[in-house]
Parts: sequence; structure tokens; C-alpha cells
Amino acid sequence: MIDILATLKQVKAIMTDDHFVGTKGPHFSIYINKDALYPHIAETSAVCAQFAEQFVPFNADIVAGPALGGIILSQWTAYHLGLKTGKPILSVYAEKKEGDLQLTRGYDALVKGKNVVVVEDLTTTGGSLKQAIAAVQQAGGNVVAAAVMVNKNPTQVTSEFFGVPFFALTELPVELYSAEDCPLCKSGVPINTTIGHGQKFLDSKK
Repeated sequence: MIDILATLKQVKAIMTDDHFVGTKGPHFSIYINKDALYPHIAETSAVCAQFAEQFVPFNADIVAGPALGGIILSQWTAYHLGLKTGKPILSVYAEKKEGDLQLTRGYDALVKGKNVVVVEDLTTTGGSLKQAIAAVQQAGGNVVAAAVMVNKNPTQVTSEFFGVPFFALTELPVELYSAEDCPLCKSGVPINTTIGHGQKFLDSKK
């Protein structure tokens, strides 16, 4: 077992004491740049081996994830789950189509009637993971469990929220603020325009 947060810090994926803007507009001071993990193959593999270990009891046939980061996680997790269970495990991913995540490229046929586990890198609202779960279910797959590498909102993003067994490899609660109530804005902390959606936010204010 590896220490997930220590691993993310090692690859410089965790940034603190800054001012970031998220995809749907929230402001926050801690950012996890999951893309900094993926170039490090050994570390990514170790994270996914941890996913696989916890997925063993669920008798899964397929690992699914949302594009883009979930593609990498689903591949490595399927690889390790296959080694641990001694049976071939497939890996598929859901991608954005007309605003929603959907299984395309024939992946819908692959999951139909199969036990599927779903993986994601981070959850703040849980929206992407919930959409990926729905995409598998709409294709006739049986989602037996879901998991995330880091849960940033453990009080709200739970098994009850997803409607399936859910776990996180680790938690790092991050407080979110609206632009109107952001204490960082009120304190004059500059918005990071390199990481996240800070530049888009600033452009919208012009």
C-alpha cells in the first residue's frame, strides 16, 4: 500500500496556498493537478494496484472511467485487477457527447450484462463520476462499485450520492467558495491563470 497524498506530493501534483478557479466556477486555495501524476508510470501503476486490491471482492468484468484521466486509471486498474483475480478484465471509457458522458466506440456493447467498476481521479461535486456510472447503466452494465483516487468533498460525495458502493483511496477536503463570497478575492490574492480556469474567469469579468 502506498500513501496516495505523499505520492501526489512527490510528483508535485498538490499545490497549496494559492488562488484557483474550478471548472464550474468555484474558487479554492488547494489544487490537485492529477495530470502531473500520469507521466510517472510506476506511481500511476501503484495507485491503480490499490484500486484493484479494493475491487477484488466485487467480481468485476470491466473497469470504466470518464475521459480523460479516467482512461489511464481504468487501463492500469484493469491490468492489476486481472493479475489479482486471474481472469481477463477489460477497460473502457465514457466520453463527452452532446454534453453528457456516453459509452461510444462499441464500448456500450462490451458492458451490457457485465459487472463493471468505475474509477475517477478526483471528486469535488462527484458529477463526472456520477455521469460515468449512469453511462454504464444506460448501456446495460451492472455497476457493482465506484472509486476515486482523492475525494475532496467526503461529507457529500458518498455511496448514497452515487447509489452504488463507493470508496476513496484518500481524502483531502477542499473548501469551495463562490466568486461573490471568496475570501481570497476579498484579500486580493491573485488568481492563478496557469492552472485551472482562472484566465477564463478573469476574461468573463472584462
